[in-house]
Amino acid sequence: MRTGMRSMVARNAASLYLIQFANYIVPLIMVPYLVRVLGPAGYGAVAFAQGFINYLMLFVEYGFDWSATRKISVIREDRAAVNRIALHVWAAKGLLSLVGLVVLGALTVAVSKLREVAVLLFALYGLVVGNALFPTWLFQGMERMVAISLINLAMKLGILAGVFLLVKRPEDAVLYAGLLGGGSLLAGLAGALVAFRMFGLQLMGISARGIGEALREGWVLFLARSTLSISTVGNAFILGMVTSPTVVGYYSAAEKLVLAVYGMTGPIVRATYPKVCRLLVENKLYQAKKYFRLVVLLGLVLTLTVFITAAEVVSILFGNQYIESILVLKVLSFCVLLYSISNALAFYYFFPSRNDSIYQKIIVISALINIVFAIPLSLKLQEVGMATAVVLSALFMTVALYFSSRKTENYQLTVSN
Repeated sequence: MRTGMRSMVARNAASLYLIQFANYIVPLIMVPYLVRVLGPAGYGAVAFAQGFINYLMLFVEYGFDWSATRKISVIREDRAAVNRIALHVWAAKGLLSLVGLVVLGALTVAVSKLREVAVLLFALYGLVVGNALFPTWLFQGMERMVAISLINLAMKLGILAGVFLLVKRPEDAVLYAGLLGGGSLLAGLAGALVAFRMFGLQLMGISARGIGEALREGWVLFLARSTLSISTVGNAFILGMVTSPTVVGYYSAAEKLVLAVYGMTGPIVRATYPKVCRLLVENKLYQAKKYFRLVVLLGLVLTLTVFITAAEVVSILFGNQYIESILVLKVLSFCVLLYSISNALAFYYFFPSRNDSIYQKIIVISALINIVFAIPLSLKLQEVGMATAVVLSALFMTVALYFSSRKTENYQLTVSN
């Protein structure tokens, strides 16, 4: 049994690393091409629009990737219950998608900076709908991640091919946005169809009570995830509101690379999360320490690599137009280690032990720190100021999560034995 569990975790980790390989390699190929073809202003305009869309994606994703995964991982042998949960989560996501579209339409009318990129925003809304359709939470809870990896890899490669074939000049920014939105939408449809077939799901009645239950269970985690997003996925949007598209381009090029590197630690955490949830029931959560140490070590190695090679990486990947991105990349490199530690603490301690409220408080404070420092530092130091604000927020979050986890008597997630 133990060998089987290890084998399943290894397969899931390998599948998630295939996804991350696509998330890592495709940007390394595509971003250098885009930043040159679109230029800092064009690339920055898309990044600004995508930063706002990322907020809507997180709104629609809600807390389901955590709450639904946790619930399904425990009752996955009861296929009728899994069927019911899955359909109600999809229904809740569909409802949130409609709300998000209404919000997008209203804000593009009311806010001038959003109105300037309205075409990009609506082209990118396919990312939101695709996210609503794709049941990552279901595949994770059932520990069947191979399908996710194949669909995501096909989507990434399709977008990559489309970019090289169609995006040739700065005016093609809308085409690039359309490729991102359309690719995500197709992947979402494919993921939903595969899930129905793989898990034998069947359509059944959906109740308002079931949708409400799904929303309630993910509420605290949604608050944590949405506030955390302020210091991760929406920085280009915040920066674009107080500076120019060119400045956003300098920042976003570096941020895109750092997030891709940080993502290399994610598959370990996500693949072992369902197992850790089960270990908690068996009072064996201490076994997560070995995974925690591995994530910390990998995050440290990646941070040092990015910091040391920043100048060479920017020169090779982005070109001389992005010389201002070198310092941004050096500053943001510390986030690789900090995010790796905080992500591991969240999935190996706070979520399995259901200490959601403590986690939420820390994340809210960290998000407020990001906001408090982001605007004045961005006005004064522009792209470097934003990077500095992000690191300060990440540092507080990591330190607070670490010491909060150590206060627990039954389980202390430390690097030491």
